[in-house]
Amino acid sequence: MKILLVEDYDVFRRILKTMLESRGYEIVEAADKGSACRIIQESIQEIDLILSDCDLPAPDEGLEVIAFAQDIIDFFGYKNIPMILMSGRDRQTEAETVGVEFLLKPFDLKKLESTIQLATIRAELTHA
Repeated sequence: MKILLVEDYDVFRRILKTMLESRGYEIVEAADKGSACRIIQESIQEIDLILSDCDLPAPDEGLEVIAFAQDIIDFFGYKNIPMILMSGRDRQTEAETVGVEFLLKPFDLKKLESTIQLATIRAELTHA
């Protein structure tokens, strides 16, 4: 599974990348909204899941990344991609509003993997 990891905090992005790669995931990294949107635009069909921080570093830029990906998917009729927002603040309501899963930082590998599974199931059900 190829994951687009969008996180502006370098140390946390490296930790997440290491955690996910240890479980066999392939990671594509983006440190900001612009980089994430370029990757989405150029290779959305190769991405299996998007995991994005909410604030990159400006408030709600992660939500904008998610909205951009959803627009590309809808416009071109691509398969639905599981998406997860993460934040150190409770942003559950915002995540639910845009139809994605939410992870409250800090979290452990078990919580991350269960959220990936939940997001994947949700995307499959939404696409069915």
